[in-house]
Amino acid sequence: MLRRYKGDPEKPNIMHITVTDKCNMSCPFCLYRNDNKNYRTINVEMAISLIREIDSPVVLLSGGEPLISGKILDTTRKIVKSCREAGKITGVLTNGVTLKKALMNDYPEFMPGSKFFFQISIDGLKDVHDELRGHFDLIMENIRFARDAGHLLYTNTVVSKSNIDFLDEMMKFIAGISDRIYLNPILNNGNALDQSGLRKLGEFILNRQDMRIGNSINFGKFLIGRRDLKCMFHSLISITPTGMIKFPCYCYGEGAEYVDSFQEYIAKVNAQGKDFEEKKAYQCRNCYTHCLHEADVYAQYFWDEILEQVQRPVCLYKKYITPLYKKFT
Repeated sequence: MLRRYKGDPEKPNIMHITVTDKCNMSCPFCLYRNDNKNYRTINVEMAISLIREIDSPVVLLSGGEPLISGKILDTTRKIVKSCREAGKITGVLTNGVTLKKALMNDYPEFMPGSKFFFQISIDGLKDVHDELRGHFDLIMENIRFARDAGHLLYTNTVVSKSNIDFLDEMMKFIAGISDRIYLNPILNNGNALDQSGLRKLGEFILNRQDMRIGNSINFGKFLIGRRDLKCMFHSLISITPTGMIKFPCYCYGEGAEYVDSFQEYIAKVNAQGKDFEEKKAYQCRNCYTHCLHEADVYAQYFWDEILEQVQRPVCLYKKYITPLYKKFT
């Protein structure tokens, strides 16, 4: 536990597997945009072998879109099955377009559970979301279906100049459908937040923890300039559809390296990690993702945050006591 708390690269908290780079949407800001003609899908046996070797407590499956019917969906199901049997906290990150279709098949791998969730991207109310991604009405229908089936649903919102002014209204809506809300500032894009926007986002994270915000209080303080954070990039290890490990992190674009083994990845972290932790690398200078700083994935290891949460009794109860109660009853 303490090794994870300190950010030991040999003990990553989160394993992020890109099941495929094929997608049924074409979001302009996506880090994994592909022409869909030469898409790749990860080999199941390779993925399961890496999961066992790296042994992260949390495994996230994404794309592209991991719920596209056919081989991609079958691959996602098999990996989810292996993760759940191993007791991993398992999440499927989806745009939600094919969520209902996948759930209607009653696959046993996708049965509701306290350690299994779907995380759906919602970037605004109807007009804004449709401008950025599309299919808002269909996604809402699919979310209602999943909620009625008893699934844990998390949401992810990419925050940009397009939606920062609607943040309060947008989050009040999302809070009605989401068990945990994650807010991520857009990266290296002309629509990225300026310092004023980052401050507004940070203040929202600090002041609205009652909404089950997943981002940490320390991350909120970082965005408004009240504290510094080193980037814990090696606490979220990213696996590509080819089975290679991306270095330094999933959101690093041009100049990223790809290694064949976990040991080679660890060697690179040990040799070059300080430059990325301290944001000396060029692409890191305007990045505010910081990988690890998404609260309930790491809060059990981040003691000063837990102490701060005590000052917010309602938040403490919802974030820590309720999950423990569900786990042991």
